[in-house]
Amino acid sequence: MTERLPLAALSVALGAALVASPARAQQGGATVTGIVRDAATHAPVPGALVLVEGATPAARAASDSAGVYRLTRVPPGPQTIRVQRIGYAPGRVTVVVPGAGVLARDLEVAVAPLRMQRVTVTADPVGRARGELGTASVIDRDAIVNQTASSVAGLLELVPGTPLAPPGLDGVQQTSLRSVPTSQDFTDPNPSASRLAAFGTPIILDGVPISNNANLQSLGPRGEFLLNTSAGGGVDLRRLPASTVERLEVVRGIPSARYGDLTQGVIVVDTRAGAVRPLATARFDARTGEANALGGWTLFGGRQVLSGNVDVARTRLAPGLREDAVTRVAFQVAHRATLGAAAHSAAGGSVDDTAATPPRLVLDTRLDAYSLRQDSPERPTVDPGRVSWTRDYGGRLSERARLRLFGRTQLTVNGALDRATQDAFSQVQAVRGALPFTDLLTEGRAIGHYIGGPYLAAVRLQGAPWLAYGRAESETPLARFGFDQTLRAGAELRREWNDGPGYQFDVEFPPQTTFNGVQGFDRPRRYDAVPPLAASAFYVDDRLVRPFGGTGLFGGGSLEMQAGLRADLLHRGGSFGGVRDAVLQPRLNVQLAPAPWVRLRGGWGRTAKLPSLADLYPAPQYFDVVNVNWYTPNPAERLAVLTTSRRDPTNPDLGFSVATKQEAGIELTPGWRDAVLAVTVYRDRTAGAIGIHPVPGFLPREHYQLSDSTLGTGVPPTIIEPASSVDTVPYLLQQPANNLALRNHGLEATLVLPELSRVRTRLEVQGAMTWSRLEQHDLDFGRSFTAFQVDERIPRAPYWDAVTRTGQRGIITYRVIHHQPELGLVVTATIQQNLRETHHDAGSTDSLAYAGYITRAGVLVPVPAEQRANPEYADLRREPRAGIFLQDVGPPNDWMMSLQVSKTIPLDGRLSFYAFNVLDRLGKFPTGLNQGRQYLPMRVGLELSMPLGRAAGKEGGA
Repeated sequence: MTERLPLAALSVALGAALVASPARAQQGGATVTGIVRDAATHAPVPGALVLVEGATPAARAASDSAGVYRLTRVPPGPQTIRVQRIGYAPGRVTVVVPGAGVLARDLEVAVAPLRMQRVTVTADPVGRARGELGTASVIDRDAIVNQTASSVAGLLELVPGTPLAPPGLDGVQQTSLRSVPTSQDFTDPNPSASRLAAFGTPIILDGVPISNNANLQSLGPRGEFLLNTSAGGGVDLRRLPASTVERLEVVRGIPSARYGDLTQGVIVVDTRAGAVRPLATARFDARTGEANALGGWTLFGGRQVLSGNVDVARTRLAPGLREDAVTRVAFQVAHRATLGAAAHSAAGGSVDDTAATPPRLVLDTRLDAYSLRQDSPERPTVDPGRVSWTRDYGGRLSERARLRLFGRTQLTVNGALDRATQDAFSQVQAVRGALPFTDLLTEGRAIGHYIGGPYLAAVRLQGAPWLAYGRAESETPLARFGFDQTLRAGAELRREWNDGPGYQFDVEFPPQTTFNGVQGFDRPRRYDAVPPLAASAFYVDDRLVRPFGGTGLFGGGSLEMQAGLRADLLHRGGSFGGVRDAVLQPRLNVQLAPAPWVRLRGGWGRTAKLPSLADLYPAPQYFDVVNVNWYTPNPAERLAVLTTSRRDPTNPDLGFSVATKQEAGIELTPGWRDAVLAVTVYRDRTAGAIGIHPVPGFLPREHYQLSDSTLGTGVPPTIIEPASSVDTVPYLLQQPANNLALRNHGLEATLVLPELSRVRTRLEVQGAMTWSRLEQHDLDFGRSFTAFQVDERIPRAPYWDAVTRTGQRGIITYRVIHHQPELGLVVTATIQQNLRETHHDAGSTDSLAYAGYITRAGVLVPVPAEQRANPEYADLRREPRAGIFLQDVGPPNDWMMSLQVSKTIPLDGRLSFYAFNVLDRLGKFPTGLNQGRQYLPMRVGLELSMPLGRAAGKEGGA
């Protein structure tokens, strides 16, 4: 597969079909009708809500007293029909809708979903996110209950190309869509491709984004401590329990203009709200224990719904070896009120699916809170002095109002105030030679100190990030010029800031142990002095559907287009006044269905990611030049004099990272017993991603003579003014800059084979191959620069072009599902094969690879390639380039198998047994750079779900 794919050309060709096709549009579309039945008794179920997922305009209806439903104007092609009713588990079925006429399809609902004729254990391969036409994985509640997961990260394992992991809260959990790691060099201040992609993947929780832009929980490019925080790499998904998620939409392709602050895709999370039968769930294995309880009740004749859930989980990270553990507590209270319509006919699903006839006004209020604690206590006999912990707390109050205006126009207003408290502490036993240092916080010269040998170094980060968010959006369905059209326009405002004491440590015992006499130690920094981030956006999005009538190539097919334009503005100074940077983002998705069973898709678009507060307002950097270093055996006679210079690395030109995304795909749904084949190729390029730019400069260094320097006096010598000599010391200021480029391209495929009816077994296969390339458009000064800084006898040092880091990952996942509905039994075997995962550094390392040299005055002098072998540059060829992996690095190819068995039990309960990596391949792997395991060892556990009391419909009187 080549990197240059003609994706944009395919999008244009599909769009041209709109003009080229001679077929006449059918305004009515197709009709889907049938009877909703109880899966156990086969009796008709009245009052059930039936809808077409992702259809625009929405197609929905309620079943009558005989259980009959009738959906009109259903778009042709493969569609997912959802049915839900209070007291029953939601049901979903995939159908192929013709271009016109009537399709008959009965639906079933059951109190226990395992007793339905077909269960879903994976993401829908041809599903559509609401209001989206780009490639997406839709994970609904019926798939979530069949996935053993402690957080949203576990649900994302249903997305092609995601490695499997056991359920639990092990480590910070982040996701990077369509990107793989490109580096294992932890000394590189620039992020790996996967962390850059995770930071560019927003998480939308109940209509409001979760912010990571105000997160300052990092030590910057010069820090030496590794803290267990999510800074610089996206949201920590451990805070979102999987048990409270109703629906997950992972838009991997080109999102609509509604979504911003992204470069890699968007993850939309809807939590469970509405009338839900009270349910308790408990999970236990050797490392993780989790309990969850939720319920929802209708009030005042169905006009209001109150629901709540609470989740408690704890994971021991290394039982038997260490007492390290992670504990999570999360809860939510949701209230929904409807005005101007009859009581709800159904509930328990997403907040957008509450009634067959939308009410005039719907008010959704949510209060969310979470606590995430990680503790690594001291082990006195093994590693004395090492202690670390994190305390993350957060809460959000959000409101969503949906008002149905004139005609079919709907106005939606979202508002939220989000506050978190982040507290991280780490302490280690540090060892440092007898080097001088100063604790001066301002520029100037001062008497310094000496610390030699071991000492306890501790650092604490305390922040309180805030997010104030508001969005107003109108949506109007139209029918004109042969199209069913949905026009959407909106505007959003967001303001983010971080309070708190910030980066704290005892200056006498700094957390950094390396000091070469120039590169000074960091200083404490308060977060509440950092200015806020303010951004606004305006967008318009138009989605058009044109069914084709007649027969022939376009008979019964359709054409869909979604085009949008978004403008994102980054404002100055934390207010909504002046504009610091702005990006226009056109986006286009086209889908052509020559026949109802085949869809061709293509898309192109631009997206933009905001810089974070840590990038916009980096911490000042200190340089401590040693003027005098008089070190004697008697501490009372020692003298250190240092001059401190303070430099501000803030980049006034820092702005958005901009990504260009392209994709093309084909989906085949022949209608033969739910068989599906979906293939997508894509190419993404993020330009101007934020990395570290080394800015060269120099400092004057004064040397002083000493008087009274006789040993044994018991007092330090005296400095003789003025300085006896002055020289220059070069330095590199680490400045955030838009100097990274991330290129990703790859292939994703999903195959669902027909069920073998005799044995009630089916096979689903999904796979992905991804290539990532992270380029730094800057210079590399190598590891020899440190010696050059302090040794005035070295007149110059070489520099090179920056290293390009690449990564590859290939994963295939097989799922075998055996289902016996009459017994309420489901057996799922998951086999994942890691075909390839490698990281590679691309950069010349021969003696002529240098690009130029830097002088002691911080001046860069390029050297033409044809002159680099000249004798006058022999000193530049002495030091080989270091810090580059010349061979592929990565874990060995591996595979694993997991097993899950679920069975209904009396009182509508459910018992599940799961085994992660059940065969636990302990093969012999080569030593060296490729050592290690791709998958964690075997882990087994049990999960029990039990309804509490009667169904919500009986209690609430729906």
